[in-house]
Amino acid sequence: MKRKVFYRVILIFAGLLKMENLATQEFSAAVQEKLLLTFAEVRSSQDFEKKEINWGAALFTPKKWKSFPCLFKAGKLTPGGGLSKLNNPTLSSTLSPFSLARTEVSTITAGLPGISTYNKTESFFAELGYINRKKVFSQSKVNCFFCPEKEFPVFSAMQSVRLWKNLVISAAATAGYFSYEENTFNSWFTTSDFYYHQGKHFCLLPQLYLSLPHFESLFSAATYESPFGKVFSTYKSENKITAGRYTLNLSFFYNENQGLITSNETSLKPQLQTKLGIQTKYAVGKKRPVFLKTGLSTYTAANLLQSDNEHKFKAAAGAKLQSPLYSFGLSALANFTIDTQQRQPKTDFDSASFLFSNSWYFKKISPGISASLTLSPENHYQNLTSSEKLGLSAAFCKNPKISVNTSFTFTQKDGVSTKQTNTSSLTATWRLKWLCLMGRISLKIEDNGRREN
Repeated sequence: MKRKVFYRVILIFAGLLKMENLATQEFSAAVQEKLLLTFAEVRSSQDFEKKEINWGAALFTPKKWKSFPCLFKAGKLTPGGGLSKLNNPTLSSTLSPFSLARTEVSTITAGLPGISTYNKTESFFAELGYINRKKVFSQSKVNCFFCPEKEFPVFSAMQSVRLWKNLVISAAATAGYFSYEENTFNSWFTTSDFYYHQGKHFCLLPQLYLSLPHFESLFSAATYESPFGKVFSTYKSENKITAGRYTLNLSFFYNENQGLITSNETSLKPQLQTKLGIQTKYAVGKKRPVFLKTGLSTYTAANLLQSDNEHKFKAAAGAKLQSPLYSFGLSALANFTIDTQQRQPKTDFDSASFLFSNSWYFKKISPGISASLTLSPENHYQNLTSSEKLGLSAAFCKNPKISVNTSFTFTQKDGVSTKQTNTSSLTATWRLKWLCLMGRISLKIEDNGRREN
């Protein structure tokens, strides 16, 4: 039975490869090996198209030493957590009516390489911690991330204090020296770009977190040393309130400094950002309950420079039905630009998108369908772009587990077909006692509209 399934999948990929009259074809294959022990994990992966090799290893304390966790990682790691927030302290402009931002302190994290994670440099990560939920000082953590190409290591630390049963206060900080390249652009008619030589600057991200029943609050102040000798700070507040079926997220970001450069050489504008999210969740039915989730999200970005009079506003709303057998969702997103140059502010419509999605979850097969409609003005003309997507996911056998994913996307602009894309992948996972082998083959076929003979 397993051989028949495997042969059928191979025939599907072979048939796709023989399709003609296609604009572009992308074929890739990768293999990953993972060795998991009680105190160590070793990963390696090879991409046959890019001819690249990934590797990573982790050493950690066994579970019986869970009160004093220690961790060491080496290889082509992916940093994140507090380092990502230090690189970009602003609020995300991505809106979803069905998800709310998490409010918690973050220290540096480092992920081992995956089967699709390449172009990373070799780096090292070490962490020491203490956990005892029953004590006042319930959790402590100190870690360090070092990449030889960056010259200097980055450090972070966290301390969590439980004062009462339901009151938790946590503090964390991420700090390090970072290099920046020379900025040779200088113009007399602009005030947003500055000339400076290459150098190094100190960057710090302190965070303070408060958790109470039905209320969570996170405050952070990202601080950066300027190439001109000054110290600039940005401020961000993220808050979450829950009351029964209702959840409210309210976030603010404020930067009044011009020419601020973050730890990854990103230049931030003087800006005030706000983000609001409201969600409700109801259970419909008793024997086989269906959950109804509704949400509303808004995002605003107001520029504080007098020379920049354009401000952004986004709004998203949607509803979703979820059950163990299916998921049905409908959402809408609108983008606006507010121009305050004149006495009376002028609001310009940028785009509006409508998304419909429906998925079913059977024992081995999960089909899905989605459709989107986008309306955007271009050169004072209204352009209508629509897209339909058909997807299918299937899993066969248990060990080795074979998973197949395929999707077809059709795009039209003003009623004319512009793109047709097929993306398919085959993943096989074989687990032994301590060893896990994973292989993946993917294929992308794209047809960019009609072509003249």
